[in-house]
Amino acid sequence: MAAAGVPVLPDRDALAATISPLGGITRESMRQATRRAEAHELDLHNLAARSGRPREGTRLAVLEGLSAVADALRTYRDGGKFATDDQVAWLSVSLSRLRVRDDAWARMEPGYRDAHTRLWTDVVRRAEPGYLPAPASLLAFTAWQCGNGALANLALGHALDADPEYSMALLLRDTIDAGAPPSLARLPMTPEEVAASYADTDEGTEPEAGGDDPG
Repeated sequence: MAAAGVPVLPDRDALAATISPLGGITRESMRQATRRAEAHELDLHNLAARSGRPREGTRLAVLEGLSAVADALRTYRDGGKFATDDQVAWLSVSLSRLRVRDDAWARMEPGYRDAHTRLWTDVVRRAEPGYLPAPASLLAFTAWQCGNGALANLALGHALDADPEYSMALLLRDTIDAGAPPSLARLPMTPEEVAASYADTDEGTEPEAGGDDPG
């Protein structure tokens, strides 16, 4: 691993520390940022309800979530990182929507696995416990792509501690425990297939022009 340029840690505890929750001032700042993200999502729903189109709030939240995923991927693939806690908080809240999480999962291209591991590690360390399952599962997937089974299992532990029934984490746990190699860590769908699969649901995007009002 050292020859390949991969940092070698002394033991599993040291590895676990790399994805452990940040505390102190950072934790309090993230707690406040998460409350702001939740309030923003509520504002979207309230605005939609007042307009007589209550489902529009979900559509707007999904679209903003998809944009947050795209921005985060672009930033980390270019070697950057999050600039503010509000960015992390909104992404973590958005990923609780399956439509947004599945879009992110469909974009975990193996060629960017190191950048994605950095991204999801940052989110896992900073997200509030209730929003851990999705980013922790995405971290587990990218760690599996990297051949880092120990990190994948630690990330799955975070996800399942937060939600013992989280289906993505359970699926990955069964697959990795069965000894599936990283070559099998293929993307389940393309982003376009994900979008199509949600097209007729409340988490879909904008209805076709001239169609029935979904509200």
